[in-house]
Amino acid sequence: MPESLGKILKKIRESKHLSLEEVSERSRIPKHIVSTMEEDRLSEIKSTFYAKSFVRTYAIFLDAMNEVGVKEYLSKEAAGQQQVLQKKQETVSRPSVNATQSKQIDFSIITKYKRQILAIIIGIIVLWFLFFVIGQACRFIKNIPKTKQNKRAVVKKEAPKKTEKEKPKEPVKEIRKEAVSEKTEFIELEVTASENTWLQVTGDGELMFKGSFKKSNKDIWKAKKEIKLEMGNSGVIKINMNGKPLGFTGKKDEKKEIIITKDGIK
Repeated sequence: MPESLGKILKKIRESKHLSLEEVSERSRIPKHIVSTMEEDRLSEIKSTFYAKSFVRTYAIFLDAMNEVGVKEYLSKEAAGQQQVLQKKQETVSRPSVNATQSKQIDFSIITKYKRQILAIIIGIIVLWFLFFVIGQACRFIKNIPKTKQNKRAVVKKEAPKKTEKEKPKEPVKEIRKEAVSEKTEFIELEVTASENTWLQVTGDGELMFKGSFKKSNKDIWKAKKEIKLEMGNSGVIKINMNGKPLGFTGKKDEKKEIIITKDGIK
């Protein structure tokens, strides 16, 4: 008989000489969840979405995505979701008998009185057009004295035009300051990796990313106050803040946790 998913994962972990504590610490998966997967007790996890994500993360950590048991489990979950969606679509797309009969009755009424219906529609369009024309004409007549008054006021208050040399330059500085403040309103981090590593990103207290960050990946995260990075291999991570290098350096295979604010690394 083929081995179960839990036995496959446990066998690979033991072949790498990893304890449950080491796996939990390095993969950031709780220890009891790892035991639940290896003991084939995934049914105890209420959400199938979370169960599937834990299995995927654990398989990526163990380099076991190509194992037959892992592929079968993940493909079964995907197939089950597709079947549920298909059933929902079928129930929505199937019209009831009463609905089809009512449509046929409505269509027969329309064909019988189509001339009267067309006449009513044309009459409504003509009335709407007349009201529109009358309304525009009334507005034009009301605005005639106002436009004459505005022209007189413009002639009286018209000031000599300033040359480019006489124009003040202070408002330009204020606009530039506002533009700079708008640019720095958010913290924007661009993260790249030269090798595969584990990464967790938290922005203003909300989890933005957690899992395996692959080689040559480039992602951008934004936050208003701060962004927290937890890295499994800080030596392969490169960070740009608001389009400029942050000046962060880590060591290979070194776990590191940093908090970044508008002023830089906290």
